[in-house]
Amino acid sequence: MPNPAASPTRIVRTSKKKRDHRTAFGLEILNSNHADIRKLKRDGNWPYIHGHKFWNSSFLIMNELRRNPLPRRSRVLEIGCGWGLLGIYCAKNFDARVTGVDADRNVFPFLELHATRNGVKIETMVRRFERLTVETLRNYDVLLGADICFWDELTPILFNLIRRARKAGVKQVIIGDPSRSPFTALAERCDETFRSARVVARSLNKPVRATGELLIIRPQDDR
Repeated sequence: MPNPAASPTRIVRTSKKKRDHRTAFGLEILNSNHADIRKLKRDGNWPYIHGHKFWNSSFLIMNELRRNPLPRRSRVLEIGCGWGLLGIYCAKNFDARVTGVDADRNVFPFLELHATRNGVKIETMVRRFERLTVETLRNYDVLLGADICFWDELTPILFNLIRRARKAGVKQVIIGDPSRSPFTALAERCDETFRSARVVARSLNKPVRATGELLIIRPQDDR
């Protein structure tokens, strides 16, 4: 018989360990609890313009590019690149020559870490949107940006950037967003100005959940 004086058996519940990485669209993505990400932060790399993680509009653009692939060796400029997931996808899948541009240089160690983990090379450039000149944009075929139109003051800045890209001969522009009002205003201005501009609603359930819109401009039919 059990001894009533004996201590009851202690039940130890172990919590499930949180994964430190994931895979989406064939890319290895390190989560914030990954040792390499934590080390970069301990070393003082603290992005300050919303560049602290990946944003889901990147996946919406990847899905669009999976449907409508880029020509191989395209010259891609990812604006407001943050950790550079979108550019890394282009480099890995289309052998694209990619430059990631951001006003915050502190994002680049995270970009370079992910580029290395995914076996590609990405060039980087520290520059604000308004400082991307026609001369600079002539070096690129494709302009991509995910979750970059989040303040009202960015609407005219991005519209003027797209106009400069058109003047420079950029062949394709895709901007993704979860349909915030500054993005809607940008899309409306582009629709009024560029015949080829269109906005399409997109959503994903796998490998991540994401909902939003894409502004797509292929300028061969512009007014």
